[in-house]
Amino acid sequence: MKPRRLPRAKPHLPEEDVAVLLEEFGEILRSGRLTRGLHLDRFEREFAACAGVKYAVGLSSGTAPLEIALRFWQVEGREVIVPTNTFVASANAVLLAGGIPVLADISPACLSSSCAQIEARLTPRTRGVMVVHLAGIIPPEIAEVRQLCRERGLFLLEDAAHAHGASWRGRPAGSLGDAAGFSFFPTKVITCGEGGMLTTDDLQLADFARSYRCHGLDGQSGELVRLGNNYRLPELSAALGVKQLARLEEFVGERNCLAAHYLERLARMPGLGLFPPLADQVHSYYKFPVLLPSGCDRQQLAQCLQEEFGVETGSAYWPPCHHHPLYCDRFPPALFPMAEDLLPRILTLPLFVGLEEADIDWVCSVLQGVLARRGD
Repeated sequence: MKPRRLPRAKPHLPEEDVAVLLEEFGEILRSGRLTRGLHLDRFEREFAACAGVKYAVGLSSGTAPLEIALRFWQVEGREVIVPTNTFVASANAVLLAGGIPVLADISPACLSSSCAQIEARLTPRTRGVMVVHLAGIIPPEIAEVRQLCRERGLFLLEDAAHAHGASWRGRPAGSLGDAAGFSFFPTKVITCGEGGMLTTDDLQLADFARSYRCHGLDGQSGELVRLGNNYRLPELSAALGVKQLARLEEFVGERNCLAAHYLERLARMPGLGLFPPLADQVHSYYKFPVLLPSGCDRQQLAQCLQEEFGVETGSAYWPPCHHHPLYCDRFPPALFPMAEDLLPRILTLPLFVGLEEADIDWVCSVLQGVLARRGD
């Protein structure tokens, strides 16, 4: 079979948006106002409305909102529970804020931590909990986690880097905890090249974030009131973000249609574990994970799919945080039986706006053929 050369992810920038953006970029460049301008104001205002919160603060990366929120909650010397199955930025944000990340095992339902797994990691030093909406799946026990945090006097921080447009019981990702962090990296559901957004209903946190992103200066007096950093989101990025945000419902709808086609095709393949939409929520389908049969070498399979058929795949995530040298001394694999079982077998298939059903048919056909060849 002739390779189709399918990437696992890519941004979608409709030509009509590109034409408008080129004009807007010219206006921004000619104005000389390349940062902290009207486009950022609009992006923040419209993103807050989309996320169902009062405030949104544009930042330079998806890590920045996590770090800033953690600094606001004064986690220095305190523990924060983080699922081991996440990009290292989630745990690193705790370290950057002076806290102690405590990694938790994961649930097969959502590939993130269950309420029981989080509760098992609580100690008197725990300051808060970070939940990760992995691949765009909001953990089904989010209400129980939120209640646990309230009972124990802990904050709840959403890492919503994968979850633009996802929702749970009608409530958008970004509004389910005390604050949330989104990423606009090029592969995400929507992008502005690089950047992030903090969402919250807490005015004090929003003001802290606006100050911290600009070296700790007070927005009214211009005086230095705290130690901060340069975490600003430029105007060019914000202008792109506005256009992408206007397409969010369209993008998530298309991703769900593509995922439905995957689920229909893959349901006919015995031995594969699937992650269908969970009850009471809208999945953003940032990634499309499948669970390979026991004994299947994911790395070899991925290499075969790419080299022989041009199909690029990924993981979600391998290695997990507790395998990285920075964390492995504190967190032995025995603490994570579910992650150790599941994550070596999670393969993510190509999924992005612009992918066609014929492409999905191709991916499923070559996957089935490679699995059959390997005796799975």
